[in-house]
Amino acid sequence: MTLEDDLRTLADGVRERLPALATKIARRLREEIPEFYLRDDPVLRAAESETITTSVRDILDGMTEERPPPEQASDTRLREARLAAQADVDLHALLRTSRVGQALTWDCILEVADELIPDSARRLPVLRHVSQYHFAWNDRVTASIIEAYQREYHAFYMQGRDRKRRALVRDLLAGIPVDEAALGYAMRGRHLGVIAWGAEPEATIKKAATALGWQSLSVSGAAGTVVGWLGRPSTRTTDDSDLSAVEVPRETHLAVGQYANDVEGMQRTYRQAWQAYRVARIHPQPLTRYSTIALEALVLRDLPAVRDFIVEQLGPLYGKDERAKVLRETLRAYFASGQNAAATASIIGVHERTVAYRLRSAEKVLERSIATARDELSIALRMYVLLQEDERTDLATLEDQVLGPAPL
Repeated sequence: MTLEDDLRTLADGVRERLPALATKIARRLREEIPEFYLRDDPVLRAAESETITTSVRDILDGMTEERPPPEQASDTRLREARLAAQADVDLHALLRTSRVGQALTWDCILEVADELIPDSARRLPVLRHVSQYHFAWNDRVTASIIEAYQREYHAFYMQGRDRKRRALVRDLLAGIPVDEAALGYAMRGRHLGVIAWGAEPEATIKKAATALGWQSLSVSGAAGTVVGWLGRPSTRTTDDSDLSAVEVPRETHLAVGQYANDVEGMQRTYRQAWQAYRVARIHPQPLTRYSTIALEALVLRDLPAVRDFIVEQLGPLYGKDERAKVLRETLRAYFASGQNAAATASIIGVHERTVAYRLRSAEKVLERSIATARDELSIALRMYVLLQEDERTDLATLEDQVLGPAPL
């Protein structure tokens, strides 16, 4: 066996463990760098998840193909750095995520080498070669990450066309008094927080204000979002039905909070709109209202725990076979209809006796009463649908795509 053969053996062994390694890195990052996850940006989290996988693969490919370390980080890694800058993530926190990933990757390499290359005389030169490449790769990649971050931060916060208004909005959300005239928006009255993204985000917010006959305030956010409010002087009670007059253009999405009054209301409805946005990035709709996804938004704050909860509660019904799917659909309709068998039959288009049979089958599979486990099962089914809509993607692959900093 040559050094090249041993390197390929080691690389193949690490690749087999890559899914588990990526999950371990993501969890360790949350434990050791909590400041990186103070708020929630699903786009940044998706970029982080992709970066972990592509970085490990890049190292493995480079060391086995005898190519020199790259002159700069991959496009995926640089995109994550730019998104972190837009989200105002501290540069030191971003660099710490790289160091944690490198340390865990090296631990994995050592474990695989010990397992697959038991002869220490052969293992030592392999590890020496890998370590030299790994650290050289890290030095070059880190330099380009810092440069990309600093450039984006300067462009976004120092040169952006709405940087002054964005600074005022940041102060407002932080509870710092803001000059209403400088903001150009009346803070007294009724407000609806909104986040838009896609083809025409800013224009859509303005069109929504026009359709309602209200004023609007909007500023650019991270990852192509536009953040803002719709408002009017009156504080009378209003509900989401007002939004029926709003037409959302194709390939554009809106996430909205609930109506609230004055400055405190602006802060609250913004937070709600952001939670709606987090859910909408997983399951996009033209318009996502916080009032309809409040439970999902709350539960998604700890996605690994959500996955464990779903698997535990659904048990065999978590499966992808047709029988499990039918029973899940029946239970969802049963809970949605207030546990009315006749209404359930009407919803799913079967006879009432069929519903009764399926409910008994579900109880037999779950080995417990549906009535006593109603709340747990209902939540587990709602989260299953949100995270695994097409039933082709394992929930584990979604674990690291939902958590991280807001755009303001």
